[in-house]
Parts: sequence; C-alpha cells; structure tokens
Amino acid sequence: MASPSSNPFYGSSAGTTPANSGYQRLALDNLIRRELKVSDPNDPQQIANALLERFKDDPRAKAISQEAKGLPFLLSTSTNFVPMVQAATSSDAELQQAKNDVERDLQELLTNPLLKDITPEIQGWAQALRTAIQEGTTAARFALDPRQRDKAFAIRRQLGDYARLARLVGALTPTMSLSYRKFAQSLDEVAAVILVIMGESLANVGFNGGRFLLQTPYSELQVRRDAVIYALRNLIGATQEAYGPNDWPRGLDAYRNLFRILEEQGHGDLRSLLLEHELVRIMDELIQRASHGRTEGLRALGATAQVDLERFRRLVIVGRQAVSPESPPLTAFLEALALFADAFESSGGFRLMRIARPPILFYGLYGTTTMGDADRTLLDLIIQRGLLADELDCFMQCGCNPKSVRYQIILDKILYDVDRAIDLYAVGKHTFGAPERRAAAYSYLIEHFLDTDSQTADDTGPDKYRLPTSLSNDTPPGILQVIQAKLRPPLPVTDPSTARAVNELTEFANDIQSTLKNTGLCEESPNLCEEIELYIDRLATDRQNGLITMDNLTALYT
Repeated sequence: MASPSSNPFYGSSAGTTPANSGYQRLALDNLIRRELKVSDPNDPQQIANALLERFKDDPRAKAISQEAKGLPFLLSTSTNFVPMVQAATSSDAELQQAKNDVERDLQELLTNPLLKDITPEIQGWAQALRTAIQEGTTAARFALDPRQRDKAFAIRRQLGDYARLARLVGALTPTMSLSYRKFAQSLDEVAAVILVIMGESLANVGFNGGRFLLQTPYSELQVRRDAVIYALRNLIGATQEAYGPNDWPRGLDAYRNLFRILEEQGHGDLRSLLLEHELVRIMDELIQRASHGRTEGLRALGATAQVDLERFRRLVIVGRQAVSPESPPLTAFLEALALFADAFESSGGFRLMRIARPPILFYGLYGTTTMGDADRTLLDLIIQRGLLADELDCFMQCGCNPKSVRYQIILDKILYDVDRAIDLYAVGKHTFGAPERRAAAYSYLIEHFLDTDSQTADDTGPDKYRLPTSLSNDTPPGILQVIQAKLRPPLPVTDPSTARAVNELTEFANDIQSTLKNTGLCEESPNLCEEIELYIDRLATDRQNGLITMDNLTALYT
C-alpha cells in the first residue's frame, strides 16, 4: 500500500498550510473513492484496475490490456465516420414553417410604407424576437433539464408578451390591424411549437410510465453536496479556525447538545449522519444513481430517493428543536441538508407529453392509458384557446369604433391569460394544486369582463371595461363560458385543503349570520340573510355529493 507521501497527487506548495493540505488530501480521497469506486485511494493497483474498468471501451485501454498479456501494443486504425443525416421530424418542419412565417411578417412590417417612421422600433422587435426564438427552441430540446425547461417557459411567455403587444398596436391602428394580428399569430405558432418540442424531448428519452423529474439540474447536486460538507465541518469545529477570546463556540455547543439529544431519544441512526464519511457516502450514492439526469437514473431515483432521504428529513426535524436559542452553524447545516433533500423532490412537467404525443401511443409505450381530470382540462383549454384566437382575428373587421377597439383589447387580454393558464396546467403535477389554483384565478377575470348582469356595458366607471352579454353571441357559442367552466373544476371533498376551506368558510358564514340575527340586521336586509342561508345549504349539498363546486364556494365568500 502506498503512503500519502509517495502519492504524486499529494504535492505541497510553499504557501500551503498543513490544515489546507489536509483538506486537499481529504477532498482528493473523496473524489477518487466516489468516481473510481475504490476503497483505498493510495493503492495504485486499485486505481489502475478502476481506470481500466471505467474506460474499458476505449481502444487505448484494450491496447494496454493486450500489452499486459504479452501481445503487441496495437491500436485499431481509425476510420472516418460519416454521420447520418437525421430526418426532420414533424415538429422540426412545423418549427421551420413558424420561423418562416415570423420572418415574412417582420419583412412585411419593415417594408410597409405606412410604417416607415417606426422602422427602428420594428427592427428592435426583430432582433429581440430572433434571439428569443433561437434560445427558446434550444432550451426546449433539453427540457429534461429543469433549468432549460424553465427557460423555455420564460421564452414562451416573452413571445406571448410580444404577441399581445402586436395585437394592441394593431387594435389602435386599424389600417394595419390585419398585418399586426398576422404577426402575432406567427409568434403564437412559435410559442406553441416550443411547448410541443418540450413534450417531445421528455417523450423521446423513454420514461415508459416513470413520473420522476429532478427539481434541479444534475450539475447543481454536486454544489449542494459540497455545501452540506462545508456546513458540517463548520458545525463540528473542523475548520481549524481559532476562536477569539470573547467568541462563544456556538457550533461546538450546538453539536454537543444535538449529539446528546440524539443519544437520549434513541436516534442512534441519525448520529451517523454527523460523520463526514458516512454522510458523503449517502449523498454520493444518490448523485451517482441519478446517472447524469438520464432516464434510467431518474427512474431509479424515483423508486429509492424518498426512502434514502428519510433520515435526512428526520435529522432536520429533530435538529431544529434540539438547541435553544438557535445556533447559526447548526441552522446552516440543517438548511444545507434540507436543500440537498429538496433537490430530489419530483417536479411537474409530464403533462407536456400529453401535448406532444397522441393518446393512442400512451397504451404500453408510456405506461398509462388513463387520463386525469387535469390532463383533460389542459387539452380542452388548448382547443378552446385556438377557437377563441381564430374568432378574435376577425372581430374588428366589421367596424373600428371606440367600443369595438375597447372590446378587442379586452378580448386579447383574455386570450393572453388563457395562454398563461395553459402554461400553469402544463407544469402542474396535481389535480388541483397551486399552479391549477392560480390558473383558476383567470376564470374570475373572464367572469368580470363578461358582464352577465346587464345587456350593455356602461361607458363610465369601472363597468366600462366589461363586455356586454350580447357580445358573446358574436363569438363561437359559449367559448368564453366553456373556458371559464374548465378553469373551475369540481373539487373533491376528500382533498384536505378543500375540506379545510369549506369548513372554515361555513363556520365563518354561520358566525356572520348569527351576528346579523342578534343585531337585528336580518330584519333590515332579509335578502342578505336568505342568500347566506341558501349558499350554506348548497355547500352542504355539495359535501354530501362528494364534490364542491367553486361557484357555490365563491358565491358564499362574496
């Protein structure tokens, strides 16, 4: 066995202190153990065998093996590899067509004589959009990486902002309205194709029923792992920093108390996490299992990560209550540990495959044939969004009076909000989780703009921004109402958050009703008390049926 002094990697420089040299040796030992899977990083035979095993497919490794057997050290002659030209997929063709449409529309705006005074502004649009489209499509092809997926959604929203701005400018300049709206339509095409490409990038890796996606990129796992190790060293006093004469050893005191509490409460399995080599072993094994974010590694993590990280979470829970007052070094260690564990929580995004792949392929190929309520809502929103956009493009062709311009701007705003609701449903992972609830908020915007209480909108006051009921007849029957209903799905009573909201609201309404009766206000406003009683009874009926309608819930709250 080789000694550390004989290892050529353990060199020392003139300005290196013994403490820093020890940390460097420890870091190098951990790196060799983690990457080469050797027990003794100072044994050259183990390292040589591990390197040969790691690069066994390399021709040079095969040549070294031949030389060890006494055979000639011959490398195979390299042949010129002619790459095969990959056939363009349907999304590639659609993306190219959408890009061409954007370029033609930009060229139309740049060369139109009526817009010659704003040519620099349109050139700025063109430069910004070309960069955004290039960045968005590149990020969408790597949607398996959560950072790239987030970037693609950000670019998609940016394209939606430009499309809404183009429609607004077109509504305010009737002579160029059609050109601007065609330009916005082309931007919508690119944004839609980006959504499809993200779904295809997830489907192409072959999840076959797997539902686990990392919340953080694989490259950040190593950073979080190092943060845990540094925080642990700072906690146990291994940083070799001398305390000042007036410094209180908060880290050592918290470490001693935590160690004692774990012993007294029988958490011996958690004390092993305070040993650096054991903590490093567990984290490195999880990182290696991720397999650089490949499909097989993600599916393996989805089946094992929550069990392996249970000790981490237990230590965080126990440690936060162990020391009073709180110790900054202990808090830093527990937060770093929780941050590392959070990286292995599954993130949303699998609904993108519903957009990119036809339903007939989900049997067998993607491990599921059932479509959840949220999946159906997402697909229905996409269909209704296309119908609404098609009708809005020809809404102002029959007239351009001030009222029509106002209604056009409002309807374009609703179209933009529907796009954001689609994005929220695409990244969601629960039937009615936080993203879905945020999407439901857009239904109340639609309800406000659809003034169902009056046939005409007042030109003064806040009601001047509402759409009259008669206006909905000019669009496909009930498109806006259908979108509003899709964004308000019935909520199951078995959901804890729904049950809690219903109980709290019912209790609050009963208190209000009792107060009104005791003060005699029910006699002055009998209709108000009757409405409260009516909606309380409706919520009780919904609870008996097992589904809570959001209309009854919000009506009682209102």
